Amino acid sequence: MSSSLPTIRAILYDLDGTLADSFLPIRESFNHMLKAFGHRRVLTPEESLELVGGGLEESVARLLSPDEVSRGTAVFRAHYESIYLDTTHPMPGAENLLREISRRGLAQGVVTNKLGTSARALIRHFGWNHLLPLCLGEHDGFSLKPSPDMILAAAETMGLAPRDILFVGDSPFDREAARRAGCPAVLLTTGTHREKELAALDPLAVLGSLSELGDFLRESGRVR
Repeated sequence: MSSSLPTIRAILYDLDGTLADSFLPIRESFNHMLKAFGHRRVLTPEESLELVGGGLEESVARLLSPDEVSRGTAVFRAHYESIYLDTTHPMPGAENLLREISRRGLAQGVVTNKLGTSARALIRHFGWNHLLPLCLGEHDGFSLKPSPDMILAAAETMGLAPRDILFVGDSPFDREAARRAGCPAVLLTTGTHREKELAALDPLAVLGSLSELGDFLRESGRVR
C-alpha cells in the first residue's frame, strides 16, 4: 500500500457505499425483481452487497436469464426509484467531510455507476448539491467504471490533471478506474469489500470510515 499522498486540488467520490448507504433499497429492489420473475430466492444483505458496483445490467445478468435482463433492469429501476430517496442515508461523517473539504477550497464531485439522474436527485435530497456540483453516472454518455472515462471527463470539467485529483471509493471498480485515469486513490471498507481485498489493490490507503479519511487528509499535509 502506498503511503505518500501527492498534492491534491480536488476529490472525486463514488456514491453508493462511499458517501451514501443505499444497500437497503438496492436489496429490496433486487428481491422485488426476483419475485416479479417468479423466483422464490430472497437475497441476503451479504448477497446484495456482492452485486453492487459494476453497473445495474451486469448485476441483473447475474440473477436472471439473458432474455430477462432488459425487462428485469426496468423492473428493478421502477421499484428502486419509488423507494430510494426515503431509504438511502448519508454515510456517517459524510456531510462533515464534504463541508471541511469545501472550506479548504478543493473542488468536489461524484463519479458513480448509478444512474446519473438518480445520483443527482439523491445529492439534492441530501442538500449536497452546492458541495457536489459535478456528478456523472450511468447514461450520461460515458462508459462505466472500471473505465476511466467519467473520471477523465470530470477532470476536464474541473480544469485539472487527473494526478491532482484524489479518487475515493470502495471497490475494485473504483481502484481500476482511478488507476487507468492516473488518479491517486483511497479505498474505504464501508461498501462491498474487506480491508484485505482492498489493500491488495495498492491504493494510497485503505480506511474504515469517512472520518478516518478526514484524519488522513489532515495528517498528510498535502491538501491545498
